[in-house]
Amino acid sequence: KIVNEISSKSSLEKGKNKHRNDLLPPVKNNTRGEQDEFLKEAYRIDSHINNLKIFLLSIRKVYLNTASQHYTPSNFSYNDSFNLSTFDSNDDKNFLSKFNPSTNLTDKERDEIDLQAKMIIQQCLDRIKKLEESEKKRQNSVMNNTWNKILSTAFSAEGHDMLPAIRSSITWYLNKRLTEVSMIQKNQQETRIMKEIEKRESTLYKSASIRPSTPLPFPTMINEEKEIPGKHDDELNGGTMVTDDDDDIERHLTTEQKMMLEMENETMMKELATSLEQVNQAEKALLEISNLQSVLSNHLAVQTQQTDRLYAEAIATTDRVQEGNLMLQQARQRASDTRKWVLTFLIIASFILLFLDWYD
Repeated sequence: KIVNEISSKSSLEKGKNKHRNDLLPPVKNNTRGEQDEFLKEAYRIDSHINNLKIFLLSIRKVYLNTASQHYTPSNFSYNDSFNLSTFDSNDDKNFLSKFNPSTNLTDKERDEIDLQAKMIIQQCLDRIKKLEESEKKRQNSVMNNTWNKILSTAFSAEGHDMLPAIRSSITWYLNKRLTEVSMIQKNQQETRIMKEIEKRESTLYKSASIRPSTPLPFPTMINEEKEIPGKHDDELNGGTMVTDDDDDIERHLTTEQKMMLEMENETMMKELATSLEQVNQAEKALLEISNLQSVLSNHLAVQTQQTDRLYAEAIATTDRVQEGNLMLQQARQRASDTRKWVLTFLIIASFILLFLDWYD
């Protein structure tokens, strides 16, 4: 009999607990896995940005060193600490391992660095945009689900409203770091172009200042021509004295000297064409990174406004939740005081009834 009573009481307790659990809000689905995926992707992007920044800063001196100087940087090994093979691209390679910072770089290697750096920055930007799109989809799915919306308002409004602000802050931070790295690359390319232009101008000036030596008495001939009356007047009036001088010089040159001059002119023209082509390629790469930098800056500005708005909304929601919690605490306190008064009244009334019953 006692065992039956105990079992019946335990069944009643289980029924009460079951009924109580039905009244409580349902257990929230564990979204930690989704959050972990978001954070893992954010950490991966941040790692790529940090690696690219380390590479650009460490190779800056040898990248900008267009002269034949030997550069030995600090102890830094790209093969050990740099690995970009995890990028979501089949064409992407760990190009950083190909460059040894202890040696000088060629123009082709510099162009390859510019191209790969731009590709990495573009890939990071695309992946950040994917994170933002996934967060927008998550917010839309939560808002479209009426039951989740009611639960978020009733039980966990603070947590649900803070999550978009936190994730927006994460993407804002990634955009900011990526913009800084893009600015570093842009400044390095600008400095490289300026140095290339200065170097080519200096080379052309030195080449133009060199004249072939000749045993012919050209100064004597020129001095004799300067003594001709009206020479300067003819030059000012569009005369052909300079052309005549060139013809006289060419007549006194030997065949070997003419061939040497032609070879020098041809070599100079080839160097000039090569220099112009290199400068044009560098300017094109600079224009591309400048456009990418502009896109990053605009995207960062929009992301900053969105983050500020979400943060303000989260703060306002937190304040409302705190006010609601305070009101609930006050209501509980009033209800507790009311229960105490009612209990006190019932006890006093019971004693009065007992006294009256005893007195009668």
